[in-house]
Amino acid sequence: MVSRSKKDFQMNNRNGFSLLEMIMVITLLGIVAAIIAIPLFQSARGWFEATTREGITQSGRIGIERMEREIRNTARTAANAPCISAASATSITFSDLSGDLSLCNSITFSWAGLGNPIQRTGGGTFTLADDVQTLDMRYYNSNNSEIARPVAAGDLPTIRRLSIEIESTKGGETLRKYSEVYLSNMRGY
Repeated sequence: MVSRSKKDFQMNNRNGFSLLEMIMVITLLGIVAAIIAIPLFQSARGWFEATTREGITQSGRIGIERMEREIRNTARTAANAPCISAASATSITFSDLSGDLSLCNSITFSWAGLGNPIQRTGGGTFTLADDVQTLDMRYYNSNNSEIARPVAAGDLPTIRRLSIEIESTKGGETLRKYSEVYLSNMRGY
């Protein structure tokens, strides 16, 4: 039997890692990190998508609700017709009870085209909805027949109801909002 000296024992009993052990640990840590990173990445992406969806939902909802409220309160002229001076697929100009009842042009809702916001003018200019891809306004008379757009001056007094559809896109998310508005001062006429 070979006897070892204390010095020989200390030389062979090094406290450290071999290159192979270090490569194995790094590989295992990489696998564990990849397993943990995938769900974290997916949840972060889902959060960003939900935030984007919430943003365009809120923008479209607030915009269409404001339009509904103000259009619903369109004033009547002396001839008992709605106080609307212009109406097309992407804009409407009218007056509410507090506006100019002689020209019927106190408030305008308009959209300038793809990617532009819906604007409200009258008493200042305000943005109602951002990232708008389409705005479609349709007008109906008391018989619920659609009126051709742009609405001719002779047909403006016959408007009793309109529909508004907004499509907004942001961050790959698309949202459509639709609403119908009955002119409250025109019921029964």
